[in-house]
Amino acid sequence: MRAPVQLPPAPTVLLGRGPELAQLDEIRLRRDPAPSVVVLTGVGGIGKTALALHWLHTHRDRFPDGILCARFSAEGTETTEPASAVLHGFLAALGIPADDIPASLAQRAAEFRAVTADRRFALLLDDVVHSADARAVLPSSAHAFVLVTSRSQLTSLALDGAEILPLSPLPDRPAREVLARRSGQRQFSPEDAENLLTACAGLPLALTITGARLRVRPRRNPDQEARRGRRFGGFTGLATVFDAAYATLDDSAARLYRTCGILPGPHHAVDALAETLQSSPAHLDDAVDELIEANLLHELEDETVAQHDVVRHDARVRAERQDAEADRRYLVHRYTRWYRDQTVTASALIHPFRPSFASETVAATESFADRDHAVTWWRRDRSVINAVAKAAEAHGWDEELWQLAEASWGFFLHHRDYESFLELCTAGIAAARRCQLPLVEARMHSQAGYVHERLRRFEQAAAHHAAALEIGEREQHGPTQATALSRMARDARARGHVEAALELYERSAEKHAEIGRPRGVAMARRRRGDLLAALGREDDAVRELTEAAAIMEEAGDASQLARTVISLAAIHARRGDYHRAHAELVSALEGVERLQSPHFQAEVLTALAGLERGHGDEASAERRLEEARLLSRDSAEPPH
Repeated sequence: MRAPVQLPPAPTVLLGRGPELAQLDEIRLRRDPAPSVVVLTGVGGIGKTALALHWLHTHRDRFPDGILCARFSAEGTETTEPASAVLHGFLAALGIPADDIPASLAQRAAEFRAVTADRRFALLLDDVVHSADARAVLPSSAHAFVLVTSRSQLTSLALDGAEILPLSPLPDRPAREVLARRSGQRQFSPEDAENLLTACAGLPLALTITGARLRVRPRRNPDQEARRGRRFGGFTGLATVFDAAYATLDDSAARLYRTCGILPGPHHAVDALAETLQSSPAHLDDAVDELIEANLLHELEDETVAQHDVVRHDARVRAERQDAEADRRYLVHRYTRWYRDQTVTASALIHPFRPSFASETVAATESFADRDHAVTWWRRDRSVINAVAKAAEAHGWDEELWQLAEASWGFFLHHRDYESFLELCTAGIAAARRCQLPLVEARMHSQAGYVHERLRRFEQAAAHHAAALEIGEREQHGPTQATALSRMARDARARGHVEAALELYERSAEKHAEIGRPRGVAMARRRRGDLLAALGREDDAVRELTEAAAIMEEAGDASQLARTVISLAAIHARRGDYHRAHAELVSALEGVERLQSPHFQAEVLTALAGLERGHGDEASAERRLEEARLLSRDSAEPPH
């Protein structure tokens, strides 16, 4: 009898699955005493069956005793015991007469294992819903290879030695190629291509349907097809898949699913979700696990979860259909306020040197053990914070918006994400004005002006600083006046008005001294020292810089101390004291490394490289410059 091969036809093309195919090859080559079992899991339309068929067709000659295939009913309507029916079909394909096939599931499973005990064969169990169904059909032959596809992760099969292999949406390049092939190489404008790819979200099924529609309807506008896809109306199969998955969820998991669809940001912290839904961590964990098992949510690192774009779209649509607008708004507001509270608390640890207006009304949380913990959190959730701020702006939550903008200053100083921070500050100015908080508005102007100055947009910078000074003088608020004077001095220096800058820095130092803010005095002294050194007045520069360094060291401000040391070290080097300059810079580098500050680390490393190169140590200088370049990319420092 010929070995049965029940494989359906292979897909015409499979793109973007090289890593998964390689992983299947690696698993097949293992020498295990049990059959190899792999669960290909992912949302409907992601290409699980196509991947399985492609791999099995490619390796057909490796299974001389046949390849058996069965599709399990997702709805469970064919029989109350689908595994039993599958085993009946397998035994019949292997030559067992129908009258000799046992009646019970257990007997059929035993017979199947006996018949296939020494066979080199493969098994495809497609669209399995329950782990128990797949387990009942598993062979015992060490030479067998079992591929299971499922929209659920079937994690309990790991107890049987199964490898769980989740599939992600296709990356950009293979997604474009699938769309091009299926559309008959139809030419799209860059904008149309982006819209189509966004609508399909990397799902091979959606890409195939979209491409085929555009191929047979050559006059159809691609933008129309993209809108059709985004509504899911054009992807009937996908809508059915999500309906089936959603129907299995209990109420808590279903609510969490819909909530994730409406919350801003690319991922969600589990503790933020618990606070938003007013759920206990244990209860939320159960709902999270249920969604992960159903491939409606996936875990990231550090207690965060996310939804693929196409899943997120479905969740949002369901929320808009099932939940009242007021309820959705309430949840997004709770989420926004949670991030506002965390951001203000983290900022106080990251940059404790500037009193915060937000901290006067926002109670600190107990989320962060120390500064390092706060920095790590901010790095992880920076994109979420920006998205939350945009949601606050869209909903008109002005108080939360300006508080987020103010609290983002400290992290920005170390990581320099200029354009996104400037956008946030600009929105913060308008929010503070609507809240009738002039001093907050002045601070937003000061932050925005600093960014414009760093981006060499001097006219815009000057306008913001002038606005801040006008508010400070009108409100007779010393700190605002002192900061505005310092910012205006920076503008004057950038325009080449050195004497005016020296005078403005002196006025800023005097104002800071008047209001009892020694760190502000030190900042002004450092900047005067830099200018004096540039003018060749090194003795005066050393006096200013030494005073600034002493104040910064006492205040514990390692970043500004490092900048002061850079300037002093340059003078020491010019005077021939290389070893002193080098020792001071190395000490400054150690200080900013403890801050996890890529921007200030890059500054000190660049200064060290210049010093070492001037001393003939090219190898060390090049190493430091390369490290500085990498850090500068991380901090998004603009070119000058």
